[in-house]
Amino acid sequence: MSAVSVLGLGAMGSRMAARIAEAGHDVTVWNRTAETATTVAAEIGATTAPTPAEAVASADVVISMLADDAASHAVWLGEGGALAALPESAVAVEASTITQTMAIELGAAMGGAERRLLEAPVVGSRPQADADALFSLVGGDADALDAARGVIEAYSGGVRHVGGVGNAAACKLAINGLFGVQVAAYAESVGMLARTGMSVADACDLLGGLPITAPGLQRILGLFAEQNFAPNFPVRLVSKDLGYLGQLADSVDSAMPVASTAAEVFATGASAESISELDIAGIAALYLEDVASG
Repeated sequence: MSAVSVLGLGAMGSRMAARIAEAGHDVTVWNRTAETATTVAAEIGATTAPTPAEAVASADVVISMLADDAASHAVWLGEGGALAALPESAVAVEASTITQTMAIELGAAMGGAERRLLEAPVVGSRPQADADALFSLVGGDADALDAARGVIEAYSGGVRHVGGVGNAAACKLAINGLFGVQVAAYAESVGMLARTGMSVADACDLLGGLPITAPGLQRILGLFAEQNFAPNFPVRLVSKDLGYLGQLADSVDSAMPVASTAAEVFATGASAESISELDIAGIAALYLEDVASG
């Protein structure tokens, strides 16, 4: 078993830490809000550390699950950051959804310090994390993946090596873009049907039963029908990811007009206080005001 440090204990990081501890690894946790770290550590049998650097000082594998580029930069490269104290033999695993630019910058910093980095963003949200069913997209050296695979597999239902550092970030943003586009399209279609006189529940039942509707979208339609928008993947984070996707597309001169339109929809949702913290399915709230739910 390995000594594993987990940096960032939000909805995803806390669940990943729990799965790693359940697999028998010795877990140390750090979180910006110390009270959260104390609570999670007590629940899963981990120890806490006051800074990222102290958290990783004796680690074999370090997993970070953070909100965005700024958080990743601060935790790894900022004052008291993890890279300065990372053991030479350790493998750093950046599981956050960040830009390809940030992933490459972090990889260069790690390489300059003769440390190993894997970027390993996950496909899935809280339900998949609870079920050990996250799908990890891994960019980086194959030998580093071999060294960290047992830890990554503790919280993953599948692991796919997609190439070098930067490739996993691009793949994750493309996947989130595809999902965001589809959720937005189904939301506006349900809203339109409801305004023709069909109930929201009937519209969702119709669309959910079609062969073109994938299982993940069937679940989303069920949430539309119930108007149950408790957050798994909040609208504000969907908006952030679609913004990152737009930056990536621009950087490689790739037209993505459909994804760009979805990004505008989610940016509208993220700017609305009543919608920003709702689940991705909550984007339907833009279209379901004043329509019958039954």
